Amino acid sequence: MTAKVIQWATGNTGLCALEAVVEDRELELVGVRVYDDAKQGRDAGELLGRAPVGVTATNDTEEVIATVADVVLYMGSVESNRDACFADVAALLASGKNVVATGSSFIDPRAFDPVLGEQLVAACHAGGASFLGVGLFPGFWGESVAPLLTRLSFRRGNIAVRETLSYAAYPSREMIFESMGYGYPPDDPTPMLSDPSHVRGGFIGTVTVLAKAIGLTVESATPFRDTAVTHDRLEVAAGVIEPGTVGAMRLGIRADCGPVQLVVEHVTRVGPDVAPDWPQVEGYELEFAGEPSLRCHLELGIHGEAHALMGCRATAMHAVHAIPAVIDAPPGLYDLADFTGFALTRGPGR
Repeated sequence: MTAKVIQWATGNTGLCALEAVVEDRELELVGVRVYDDAKQGRDAGELLGRAPVGVTATNDTEEVIATVADVVLYMGSVESNRDACFADVAALLASGKNVVATGSSFIDPRAFDPVLGEQLVAACHAGGASFLGVGLFPGFWGESVAPLLTRLSFRRGNIAVRETLSYAAYPSREMIFESMGYGYPPDDPTPMLSDPSHVRGGFIGTVTVLAKAIGLTVESATPFRDTAVTHDRLEVAAGVIEPGTVGAMRLGIRADCGPVQLVVEHVTRVGPDVAPDWPQVEGYELEFAGEPSLRCHLELGIHGEAHALMGCRATAMHAVHAIPAVIDAPPGLYDLADFTGFALTRGPGR
């Protein structure tokens, strides 16, 4: 049976998801929610640079919520618009639509904010719908791959989950400057991630889902954000980074789970010469200190593609591939520890 899909938001990741939905014969695009006025009223195909597909993009939230659909791929900017995005998702769920959402706040909504999480639970039951938060980092590497690798363990030890990326090619000024804090003095409190509570919110879901998946209890969790300045003027896709301002950062969370510590961290820079003593090889790493000790590395974009942009593609596809499992699930709020084995054999056009 063909599933009717709404694509909510068309940024870098949203456009990747929109393309996948349009190309998948088992999915039918029935709605597109946009935020950019220049996209309002345009055909979804035009947004992708292809022939019209017969679905017009709209910035009218109520119109989208009223659209009949089986599932919504929700990719609104929850990190910068928390309350509005949670309200959107609650309204969609209450209207009877299943939701697959990206964004760190949605990986484990109840760990991110217990009150907002319970609002989504209530909306799921009111609408008879299901919710799942997914992504890449967070939303896949620590939550899905790390638990899988624990099947190889004889004795447990500390686990480190790491993403190392250059953001030089990432074009979003809002994300690079206002959210991350590149181009600001290291002690400037203006950027969102200079606030430890926002750092915690970005990574707590990975910690709680990973701990749940492998049978641990999080006893405490401490966020951290270390920065390094650039000595050169850097021209990147999102703008200019002046000398003496933040050109690299290492942020994440350390969680004590009894005898095991979980560390989830994001190492990122906008210039190759900034913070040379930090991890340099781009990609995703898992390190297990138990027996056997092991290190696993994943790299996206091995043929010269921009790693950050390939991350957007992977994030989008994780959401698209989750659609059948979420539609089939009984009503409720789920995380990736609940969906340990949803099928990944289907793909666009199949």
